[in-house]
Amino acid sequence: MEIKTFYVPGISHFSYAVLGQKGIIIIDPKRIIRDYLTLQKETSLPITHILLTHTHADFISGHVLLKEATGAEIIFPHETNEGQSLDLGDVFLEVMKTPGHTPDHVSYLLYEKSSGEKIPFAVFTGDSLFAGDVGRPDLFGEERREELTGYLFETMGKYQKLPDHVLVYPAHGAGSFCGKRLSQRCPSSIGYEKFHNWALKCSDYDEFKKKLLEGMPLPPPYYFTTSRRNHQEEGLESPLEPLREISLSSLKEYLVIDLRDQACFAAFHLPGSLNIAADIHFATGAGFVLDPEDPFILVGDPEKLSYAYETLFMMGFDRVAGTVSNAIEKWRVAASPHGSLKLLSPQTAYELYNAGEAIIIDVRTESEFEESHISGALHLPLVSLKDQLHSLPEDKLLIFQCGHGCRGSLAASLALRAGFENVANMAGGIMAWKASNLPLAKD
Repeated sequence: MEIKTFYVPGISHFSYAVLGQKGIIIIDPKRIIRDYLTLQKETSLPITHILLTHTHADFISGHVLLKEATGAEIIFPHETNEGQSLDLGDVFLEVMKTPGHTPDHVSYLLYEKSSGEKIPFAVFTGDSLFAGDVGRPDLFGEERREELTGYLFETMGKYQKLPDHVLVYPAHGAGSFCGKRLSQRCPSSIGYEKFHNWALKCSDYDEFKKKLLEGMPLPPPYYFTTSRRNHQEEGLESPLEPLREISLSSLKEYLVIDLRDQACFAAFHLPGSLNIAADIHFATGAGFVLDPEDPFILVGDPEKLSYAYETLFMMGFDRVAGTVSNAIEKWRVAASPHGSLKLLSPQTAYELYNAGEAIIIDVRTESEFEESHISGALHLPLVSLKDQLHSLPEDKLLIFQCGHGCRGSLAASLALRAGFENVANMAGGIMAWKASNLPLAKD
């Protein structure tokens, strides 16, 4: 028996392959399935089953494409029963109903037959139990939040009864908005989570509910489109197509997503473009401000283009119209009108703010802001910024600030696109502010 882990940075998604004597089972597959097909080829074992723990909201599931490629049987959570098992020869998996994050959520207990006793070796928890946290219960609206919170509390009771040695394999790690403060441990263990995870230490429902819901960040808007598509299997059969090359003149017809870093964007960019740096935080920025139904194009370095394009495909942004190779340089050579953005040091931002000439707008999440922030800063999380821009003053410099500067640059580019002219990004964000020994508040 062997467990293989596949990780997608950005959306912080873990999927798994369980290899047994009779074949391979894939759990919560990503949309780009080449890694699973490579594993099947390398091991000469067939992929026999595809297990889904729940309907995912943050990425398009690869179960349809994987079934088409392998003929494997898909097992949906709503089709399972408590205790139902799946035999792989030397190991077997057993269904454990774990609702809360979604109504039909299940987890899968893994047993080794050689142990001689029915004691689980590991559990694949999907989005019910993470390392350090639990899945959010609020993606089905206010009317079902209370019900799902109750289910989630009962699910934690099931996990508490498992032996401490059982390994925990969740579907997400740090950076996912499927919970509040996920850790990157993978695998973890039931014993470790009993000691470190607040949800497994909470025996009172009211306390559990309070800790679960307070400070819950707003989910990225695309979650609801992606969840619907997964549920209805809408477009899930579409493979990744090569990124299309379009003409320079076509740039004016689309929203342009500039994948370069904050300094390059500040110095020179195409008017109206949005700066979503193609780094580890790319998926967060894209998920907060882009609509999966709207077409746009990507510009940036070739390796960044590939990373961004594949990430967007896995998230369900299928309307990427294409790219223009060396777009920024071609635009510069053509002497076309361009934009720039003020990039301020924390010290300069502090002086302008103290002089009353600027306001600082913190676009980080609720939990980040609560941990520490600049005294007097206006808190407008990036996820809701587009709807709040109209409330910002036009007679002062707007200095956008995040953790390291990337989200601040995206926020500033949103303001520029909305027509604001007196806009700046704080270089390095709150980390640079701290390094400059400037004052912070904690509320």
